[in-house]
Amino acid sequence: MTDPADKVNERMRQEWEDRAQENARYYINVYENEGFDFQLSGCRDAFEVLGSMHKQLREDMHIAEIGCGIGRMLPFFAMMFEHVHGVDVSPTMIEQGRARLKHLPNVSLHVGDGRTLTGIADESLDLVVSFQVLQHIPDKEVIRDYISDSFRALRPGGYARLHVKTKPWQGAGPTPNTWDGVNVGHEDKDIWLADRPWKLETAYDLDDGATAWVVLQKPPKS
Repeated sequence: MTDPADKVNERMRQEWEDRAQENARYYINVYENEGFDFQLSGCRDAFEVLGSMHKQLREDMHIAEIGCGIGRMLPFFAMMFEHVHGVDVSPTMIEQGRARLKHLPNVSLHVGDGRTLTGIADESLDLVVSFQVLQHIPDKEVIRDYISDSFRALRPGGYARLHVKTKPWQGAGPTPNTWDGVNVGHEDKDIWLADRPWKLETAYDLDDGATAWVVLQKPPKS
């Protein structure tokens, strides 16, 4: 029997709060978390997130990042787009992110509820992205809710580009938790497409053998 939604949300918020208060940068990037390594990793990963979508990108876009942490990639998104939103379940992450990015007027940070793009208006976004975040979520229904709410927040023709975990990590235990999250398969993708009239743009495995990119489009108005 799975935990009720409010219990899952509470556990995610508390455990990511604990990590943020201990060492936010470490838990965002366990390998590159000191000095300019942290900032430069954000530049590299912003390209990983957006590079293959360059033909769909425009400077007037409004985008949102699910699981933004303290805003490792947001400054690079802010250089390219009209407005950038970051959503994170941890209030401490958002507090640190606001202090870190206060010089950027086109960045808005939101303390999320752990499963939706709370605080972002209907049909106000052109792109929703998430990188190395959904892999930590312990419940498939939470991921499903994020994807469903992304449809709500996107304008017709907008995209969601989502990085997901497809296989257990080496050394992971048998039960998903807020670090070693659930694995996503083709059957989950089919459920997302049944929930909302998404168009599946592409889905492909990465060379690490354990993660994949899924790109969905909200159909344009006819």
